[in-house]
Amino acid sequence: MRNTILTVIAIVFFVIFPMMLASHQVSQSRNHLAPVTLVKNLKLPENTSAIKYFAAYGYDLGLIRRGTTDVPRLYLSSLPEELALMSNIRERKRLFISTLLPLILKVNEVILRDRQRLERIIRKIEVGTVPSASELHWTQRKQLQYKMKTEDLYALRKRINVVPPSLALTQAAIESGWGTSRFAQQGNALYGQWTWGKNGLVPEDRDDGKKHKIKSFPNTIEAVFGYVHNLNTHRAYRRFREERSRQTRKGQLDIQNLLETLDKYSELGMDYVQTLKDIIRVNRLRDFDRARLQARQS
Repeated sequence: MRNTILTVIAIVFFVIFPMMLASHQVSQSRNHLAPVTLVKNLKLPENTSAIKYFAAYGYDLGLIRRGTTDVPRLYLSSLPEELALMSNIRERKRLFISTLLPLILKVNEVILRDRQRLERIIRKIEVGTVPSASELHWTQRKQLQYKMKTEDLYALRKRINVVPPSLALTQAAIESGWGTSRFAQQGNALYGQWTWGKNGLVPEDRDDGKKHKIKSFPNTIEAVFGYVHNLNTHRAYRRFREERSRQTRKGQLDIQNLLETLDKYSELGMDYVQTLKDIIRVNRLRDFDRARLQARQS
């Protein structure tokens, strides 16, 4: 009798429990925003100026442009309300970039960490080493997260990759009116993504018969992650991922060539691509492609 009980316990502990855990982990991974939900978001106290808040932390875009300092890890939960009230366009752009840049760099940091782990697993397989059970479970979760239909780790690697900050800043600027749009202010909708679900705001000029909404997010970092996830998974941006993969193998991303692949992001097609180029050039946003987050405090 005692041996039977021990056998049952062993089966539960070593077989059933790991299977249940793996199933739970895979289920949880279906929420593609999961990797950034643990990031600590900062909610500014009422009537607090974001400009003064950033200044108190020594956040200086001029120094960051020159590469002499790193970006503070300040992740605002929502866009500053003062963006929509500012009459000085130059200062509005400065505040918008200051708000978005830490979020973009943090999302890239999370994705890069996953990419590095995937690279280690691929190298193990290439030298004939069998990945551990936890590594196999992890790749399974990532395949679901990145909407993979086949178990192809090389194809998965093309999707788990970063987006240049200059591109993420530019598209947010276009889609949110530099943070002043109703969608951005009320729903953290920074990139104009459509949805047919519950979490969205109805466009005031939506054509009769249309049912889409502009997708809203609980906070700004999830909005940024949702945008990057969209580029990394949607079939419309396959050319973008292929070009980025080619450039990654060369060791450096060429933003100009990447822009050429985004004609399907807007109904304006190549005119939209030209607008992206113009905004990046006029606002010197490529300076921020070299930006790095400050080292974590021990």
